[in-house]
This record gives sequence, C-alpha cells and structure tokens, in this order.
Amino acid sequence: MNEIFIRTDKGEYVGGETIFGIVYVHIPQPVESKGLKLKVKGYEKCEWEYSYVEQEGDNWVKHTGDKKDKKEFFRVDIKLIDYPGGFPVGHFSYPFQYTLPRGLPSVFSCVSDGRMKWSATVKYKVKAEVDIPGTKNDLKVTQPLIVREEVKQQNKESQNYTGQGTVRTCCCIPRGDVIVKARLDKAVYQAGQQAEITVDVVNQSSVDIEHFAVKLMRVVKLKGSDPHRDDGRKDTHCVLDTICENKYDGCKSGSQTLKNIPLQLWTKEGERQFELQPGTNGSIVKCSYHVDIEMQIPWAPDIEIHAPIQIYSPPNRRWEQWQPPVWSTQCQTEPVTGQFAVAAHLFESTTFAGMYRTSNC
Repeated sequence: MNEIFIRTDKGEYVGGETIFGIVYVHIPQPVESKGLKLKVKGYEKCEWEYSYVEQEGDNWVKHTGDKKDKKEFFRVDIKLIDYPGGFPVGHFSYPFQYTLPRGLPSVFSCVSDGRMKWSATVKYKVKAEVDIPGTKNDLKVTQPLIVREEVKQQNKESQNYTGQGTVRTCCCIPRGDVIVKARLDKAVYQAGQQAEITVDVVNQSSVDIEHFAVKLMRVVKLKGSDPHRDDGRKDTHCVLDTICENKYDGCKSGSQTLKNIPLQLWTKEGERQFELQPGTNGSIVKCSYHVDIEMQIPWAPDIEIHAPIQIYSPPNRRWEQWQPPVWSTQCQTEPVTGQFAVAAHLFESTTFAGMYRTSNC
C-alpha cells in the first residue's frame, strides 16, 4: 500500500520563523505520477447570521442573512521534485523548508450555535501530494500548523492594577471611598493553565460590600459583509462572552480584605472541560480576553478593575504523539530544488534532529 507522511521540526511556530520538514513517501506499487507537490497555506475566515427588515408592499418583513469574509495570509503551491519518467518505486524522504511571513495572527477556531450563529477560523497547514493525473485518489497528507503570536517579555511578569471609586448611594449621596488593588502573577498564559490573582480591598466607606465577582471575559470581533446586500461594505460583529464567573465574600465598612484567588483558564460544557481558544489579532477575526474584578455594592455603581490577559495555544499534541512509519529507516533522500530547497549544510546539522532522519539523509 502506498503511503505518505509529513514531519516538521517542531509543533508550534511564530510568524517569521522557518519551518523545516521532511515528506516521507513509500511507493511499493507503481503509480502514474511524475512528481511530488507541496502546499503551504494560511488564512482567516468568519461568518455570522444577522436579521433585518424590508418593506414588502404595506408590510415590514423580518429576514435573516449571513455576513462573511475570508482573507489569505499566504499560499504557496510548488512541485518539490519532478520525475519525467514516472514516480519510482521505493522509500524516499524529501527535506523542505519554508519561512513564514512575519506578524501572523494566532490559530483560532470557534463556532457558536446560539440565537444568532457565528463562526471564525484562523488556520495554517502544510500539505504534500503525489499528483496522479486522471483520478481524484491522489496520495496526499495534510499537517495542521500551530502558529502563535509573539509574546513580549514584560507580559511574562506580574501585573498590578488599581481601581478606586466613591460609593454613592442613589447615584448621588457620597458614602466614602473604596480602593481595590489586584495583582496577576503574569499577563500571558497557556490555554488550560491557572492564573493566580491577589485581590486587596480597602473599604473606607460606610457601606458594607457583600461580595465581589471575578470574571474571565472573551471579546470576539468579526468583519464581513453580505454579498447580496452590502455592496462590499464591511460591518463589524462583536461578541462578548463570560467564560466563567466566581463570587467571593466582600469587605465590611471600615475594614480591609486580602484574598488569593485561582482562576482556571478553560471553559466547561456540562461536566466536560475544554481548553480556551487562543487570542488572535487577524484582520477580520480578533479575539481577546480580560479579567474583570467587580465590587458589587448595593444601591450603588460597581467599582471595577479590567485586566487584559493574553492566552496562547497549548502544545501541538498531534505533533508530539506522531510515530514514524516503520519503513522510514529505509528511506533514500531525494534533494529538492526551488523555493523549498534545503541547503546541504542545514540538512546535515541538528536542525533536522527529531524528524527521524535516516543515515542516508
């Protein structure tokens, strides 16, 4: 049975980095193909349902439509190697490299089936294909690529925030001040991790704060248009979700309260837990997170802190769990030419370590 696999040098990348990889091909049976193609692609797309009314005769009628858009960051489709006389029988490995454009947004995938449906995707992939003319049964394989946005060093350090307000009952009668200080152990987290938050409340007012809330909020912004109605004009759709919310005992009048609060960075559906989608900053798909700390005061406006955090994707488990095919040790290396070609000194270096390179490679 003919087989094909891809192995890259690591599971996650940042825009501007170079992907090094190997395509493994096992051809025990002749195929009518003259070469091997490689495709690398990155794109974002979104869609959401909306409602509008139109006059039909003497009546106004409600309709629903879809706004959508798609944008490609890059697309490269090139032949790695030509075999004018037909694809040879045997075991082969084809080293390749490709440098990602800088400034790429993080991967993202989310679908909402609520009252107004929406979906958004930021996706990257590399695909290898033994093109067999005259048939749809090409020998091919696709490996998703995990792209993360670059993390600034200062965001890895603890972050401090302060909120202060005057308690005004009935919106006008001053009853004294409340000072809230919050410390996050850092501002950047991997999806599924736990944030450690310290909340310090000094209640100088004459009003008891019965409790306060800590919330993890997600903001998704989409851009798109209805090709049947908008004449190319793009609208923005914003979705604000409370991912989780927990309440804690507040602070009595004239006292101080200090609490250490763990915040789990995942979402739940019933009894099941799911890792959050990472934040992303595309052109038509954006996702950000923030932690809200709200002093909920009876008969008065809340005193709040809004602390932005960055959430990045977990390790690429599919890449980590990959097992090499048993025949990979028998591969004969075939150097490629063109845009994806790997210089000989790189292929002989540790750059390709871990990709199950054979002694011939």
